[in-house]
Amino acid sequence: MFRVYSSAKRIAFVVLAFLLPLPGLAAADADGQEKTVLIGFSGALSGVSETFGKSMANAADMALGEINRQQIRIGNQRVFFRLLRQDDRNDPETAVAVARQLLQAGVVAVIGTSNSTTTQAVAKIYSDAGVPMITPAASAALLSEQGSTGFFRMVGRDDHAAAYLVDYVMRSMNVRRLGVVDNGSMFGVGLAASVIEHAGLADGLKIVAHERVSYTSDLRQMIRNMKQRGADALFFGGYSAQAVLLAQLIQQEGGGMRLLLASSGVAGATYLIAARSAANGVVAVESGMPTQDMQGWQRFEEEYHQRFGLNIYGTTPFAYDAAQVVVAAMRQANSTNPRTLIGTLHKIVFKGLTGVVAFEPDGDPRTPIFTVYEGQGQRWIPLKTYEGYPAVIAKRPVKATEAPAANPGHKKPYNAGAASDTLVPSPRH
Repeated sequence: MFRVYSSAKRIAFVVLAFLLPLPGLAAADADGQEKTVLIGFSGALSGVSETFGKSMANAADMALGEINRQQIRIGNQRVFFRLLRQDDRNDPETAVAVARQLLQAGVVAVIGTSNSTTTQAVAKIYSDAGVPMITPAASAALLSEQGSTGFFRMVGRDDHAAAYLVDYVMRSMNVRRLGVVDNGSMFGVGLAASVIEHAGLADGLKIVAHERVSYTSDLRQMIRNMKQRGADALFFGGYSAQAVLLAQLIQQEGGGMRLLLASSGVAGATYLIAARSAANGVVAVESGMPTQDMQGWQRFEEEYHQRFGLNIYGTTPFAYDAAQVVVAAMRQANSTNPRTLIGTLHKIVFKGLTGVVAFEPDGDPRTPIFTVYEGQGQRWIPLKTYEGYPAVIAKRPVKATEAPAANPGHKKPYNAGAASDTLVPSPRH
């Protein structure tokens, strides 16, 4: 589990200098020709998830940079977009402090946070203030059940990811005995519970044990215990940095047990580099279509690597699209008013890097897409792509596309009445 900074004094590390508007910021400049619009970012920019959070902030910044070069006008006025990055350290208390500071700074929208626990802590704060929050990473099912009208997420829910993972391991991996481990976080506990629930509905899949671990746990002994119980595979509900260690320990213990992951954003180069050969055979289900099917992926990847290096995770392109769709909503509404923006986001249909972005009334993606990957030779190989909301696995077949996955066709949206039929194209794609 991540180290939690609960002391009020430590919250003072939040960099206030970037939050306080400069003279003329978020307002027209001296000649009245350009207006600076502030968009906040809240995520882990330090600690064990530093590269994960920074990858999303970098992608959002890159999107706004591309938009700024277009010199767009909103409300008959030139606008310039600026991203205010803030480090919430994956800590709910710090995230609350960051939320209040971002609101005081006058942001019109927030991209973040980078995990479910911090998102739960701040979703209502932003919503009550009338400022939309779009998370590129938080996937806990509970988040869209809290009634926050300003909450949106780019990725599918954990319970849906769990359903598709169980479907895949039953149909394609012939796993019959599964060990389940979570890291005690909101994300990990909810995900593990969903896997156990869907495994109970699947014919022939047995959960041999469920354990909870922390950074002080003896993971090696836990792996040995799971192997002694005859587990064919070990599902881990937790963060990517912890999943690297588990893969390495399973390899050191002689293998014989597959590591399964879900919604942890591992399907990128960073995990492969960290885990090395231990990543071979790891199976992960992540939100989104395979990158090879994303229109504009090659250009995005090349530009990102040129500017920021190799740290691209599965959630990175969703942060890019989050920034794009925020601006697209402003352009569609011809307004930078945050409350107007919330209403427009509930109606928008936007073609972005990750596909068609549209939201349900509760903020969930209209047509979620999940892809199952396997680590093979320092690459993530897409094995199966699922589109839409899962059926109960034990009763009805789920819709799937076998690898190699084609670019999913976006059929009539789920709950189509919540969005307009007008597709707003990405300025770049």
